Amino acid sequence: MTRTVAAGLGCLAATVLVGLVAHPGGTWLDHAMPRAAGRLLPPGNRVVEVLSAEVWPSGAYLTALLPVAVTMVLLAGETRRQGLRAVLERWRWVLLTLVAIPVHYVLRVAFGRPGPREVAGEGIYVGAYPSGTALAVGLGWTLCLVVAGGLRPRWRPWLVALAAVVVSVHAVVRAVTHKHWITDILGSYLLVAGAFLLATASIRAGGTVDGRP
Repeated sequence: MTRTVAAGLGCLAATVLVGLVAHPGGTWLDHAMPRAAGRLLPPGNRVVEVLSAEVWPSGAYLTALLPVAVTMVLLAGETRRQGLRAVLERWRWVLLTLVAIPVHYVLRVAFGRPGPREVAGEGIYVGAYPSGTALAVGLGWTLCLVVAGGLRPRWRPWLVALAAVVVSVHAVVRAVTHKHWITDILGSYLLVAGAFLLATASIRAGGTVDGRP
């Protein structure tokens, strides 16, 4: 448990540290990564544009909602078999991961970092760091990995591989289309990882394993 807590706090500290070093004009990584990745996923490509879009067809938000939808379907089936109370008792700890949402908002306001297509001081009330869409994608796939993987253990290797591909593609297409700096997205992923690790430590501290009393 101590190592899990330390890792979680380390991820949260890294989230703040990246925000401190990520200046408004973008870091070397923010500029280098889109140039390199753009050769493989060019920003003018229709698929790339759809995957990075926040308006219909919103690939960015669908990327986050699809794993949540799969998880909800599986939980509905589990509720019919075991009852709502049993399901809530097993998975309530996952809700602690959602603390990342208000923390994310506080960090965005505190840092006030403009995105690649924004100018500091021109209507920036809520900054771009950490990325809101990346946070949604990270939370959605974390929920799916934990719950769907717990209910369908045989799916776990496939879910891990799919999640790794999806979050990586999301990060790249958002960066190459200049919707966000890559450090904005990295900050969100670190925040989700930190929240998840601390939530995991909470169930171990409560004497439970895999969410079961």
